[in-house]
Amino acid sequence: GNVTPTIMTVQLTPNGVQQLIRKTETADAQNYSPTLQIINIKKVASAKPQSQQQLNQNSNNVDRFRLVLSDGTAYVQGMLATQVNYLVTQRTVVENSVVELKDYIINVVQNRPVVIVLSMANLSNLNHKVGDPVDVLALAKSSNNSNSSYSNNNHNENRNNYSSGPSYSGNNYVNKPPPPMYGQQQQRSNNTPPKNNYNSYNSTAANTNTNNRYLSSKPPVQPMSNASSSMFTPISKLNLYATRWTIRARITNKSAIRTWSNARGEGKLFSMDLLDDSGTDIRATFFKEAVDRFYDTLQVDHVYTLSGGKLKVANVQWNTCASQFEITFDQNAEIHQVGDDGSISQQVFEFVSIASLDSVEVNSTQGGGSPGGITLVDVIGIVKSVSPVGTVLSRRTQQELFKCDLTIVDDSAAEVNLTVWGEEAKTAESKFANQPIVAFKKVRLSDYNGRSLGTTNGSCILLNPRISEAERVRTWWMSSGSRGSVSIKSLSASGGSSGRKDSFDNRKSVSAIKMENLGHSADGKPDWISFKGTFTFLKKEKEGGPWYTACANAEEPCKNRFKVTQTNDGSWICDRCSQQRPNCVRRYIFSACVTDDTSTTWVSLFNEQAENLLTSANGSSENLTADYMYDRCFENSDFEFFENAFHKANYTDWVMKCRVKSEPLGEEMRVKTTLYGLYPMDYVEESRELLKAIKAM
Repeated sequence: GNVTPTIMTVQLTPNGVQQLIRKTETADAQNYSPTLQIINIKKVASAKPQSQQQLNQNSNNVDRFRLVLSDGTAYVQGMLATQVNYLVTQRTVVENSVVELKDYIINVVQNRPVVIVLSMANLSNLNHKVGDPVDVLALAKSSNNSNSSYSNNNHNENRNNYSSGPSYSGNNYVNKPPPPMYGQQQQRSNNTPPKNNYNSYNSTAANTNTNNRYLSSKPPVQPMSNASSSMFTPISKLNLYATRWTIRARITNKSAIRTWSNARGEGKLFSMDLLDDSGTDIRATFFKEAVDRFYDTLQVDHVYTLSGGKLKVANVQWNTCASQFEITFDQNAEIHQVGDDGSISQQVFEFVSIASLDSVEVNSTQGGGSPGGITLVDVIGIVKSVSPVGTVLSRRTQQELFKCDLTIVDDSAAEVNLTVWGEEAKTAESKFANQPIVAFKKVRLSDYNGRSLGTTNGSCILLNPRISEAERVRTWWMSSGSRGSVSIKSLSASGGSSGRKDSFDNRKSVSAIKMENLGHSADGKPDWISFKGTFTFLKKEKEGGPWYTACANAEEPCKNRFKVTQTNDGSWICDRCSQQRPNCVRRYIFSACVTDDTSTTWVSLFNEQAENLLTSANGSSENLTADYMYDRCFENSDFEFFENAFHKANYTDWVMKCRVKSEPLGEEMRVKTTLYGLYPMDYVEESRELLKAIKAM
């Protein structure tokens, strides 16, 4: 709609534009909020991507708006930060609006100042331009010609101020040497070393000082005395327009070194998460030579100043940090270790209690039926027990992956299994011995075997963290949790034949599913039940076999769970990652009838439980996976083996743990019982438990 002009009731700040670009990095300058007029607004088209990678990164591009800001005497170019685009698109501000600049950054583009408007307030809408403003550069040049003493007195000061921080500052714009753009180099006389060396990313020009620093015997990260916080840009204020910035941050997490090799070459990288006193964290990644230079020096929980990196929009599929950007560093990064004054938190957590994990929605669907992301949570608790370190074989890389299973308990009187993966797992037995308090950040929540947690590349683990939640959990554990005076609920069951199962006392009968109206809770949460049951029928008659075809990618985000569809050329395309691969993996999915002495119910079996059932029932030394059964029975037509394998699984006894939940089927709701834990019957132990129960009657 149209914006109604108003009579001007506010005054533009006299010389506001010149003052804006002359202000130095002082507390007064940071609070400077001039009143200016927007005399032009123009939408700017995004740059055309030069590569597929840039196209992917720019897939979420939004419009950008160029502004011209005037004080009635001078004008300066500006850009509207994308987070406040709504001010233009909703016509809160229009051409000739009078605004108060609340938050902004001044950068230099092609030797001209550009004001990046981060926040502003509309004071008035006019129907005319105030005054006859001229370009601030022309005005400043005219002022210099008529007042040379002013220029000369400030020239050297401005050169020294150049390195003071990421924003453009100084008392005289014209005489101030312009900062370098990416791929360029600041021009200095050979006998005048820079006060601070802020390197451009991927600079192709020779830089004697930088090269000498890199090749010298000095350590890559040197101590630095603490500086004023006004020298640093908050992570929350970083933006793509800022070409020069320095942040002061704590390393909260550092990944292992990873390598890659493809048609374009090979290399290595590592990433780390940085947190500053604004409470915002950001992902930083180091490539190739920067890995050799910095990896061993940068330490988790230490505080550093960092500059010389390149910002890009974060890939939210892999990056879970709060900042919408991420940083890449090369070997020319400028990094200094500084003292830890306690102003930056050790980590920022959003803890959920273990008991509440039952009600947290898991974004991926068992069986791979629907594409979805992953659910990450923060938890803190006592490491109640640690299993021996084990290995699994990665189907993608055919390399061994180390894993270690922990049991975590907290003051919600609940416990859950948490799997530590990778290099962290190698030392887990000693690291988590003696029941320490541990905080886990960004661990993956899964509905596998009830509820379980697992570390990812972005997970962070802190032993005995310096936070109030740790003291609360410690007090609970010492007073009641470790004494057995409270009943601990387990949210996890272990699939296959390993791990714990519910105690004999916690078992119920199959009839309890109906008698206790399980699966119909008002809050929509599933119910869990354990019982001893016997398989009486396995529903294997399904077109193509009792399995589905899944993505061959064993790593994130697919993990062999999401469905694939065969194309005309025989390859397989994944619903989740949209990648095309020459092969697939097959995973069991079928129903079975289970009975005990009280009732009968249908249960759904998925891959892990089905493999365990068929392999154990047949006493096979070969793991009867769905792929094995398909190759032997369908490809090689050994249908007799297929029939016998399922026949032998009938009328076998097991202790079963099931999830019971009401789910929509068409226009009706039905109760679905899904098998999550399957444990072979130990008849000797079962007899002892029965005798014990009889004596207690």
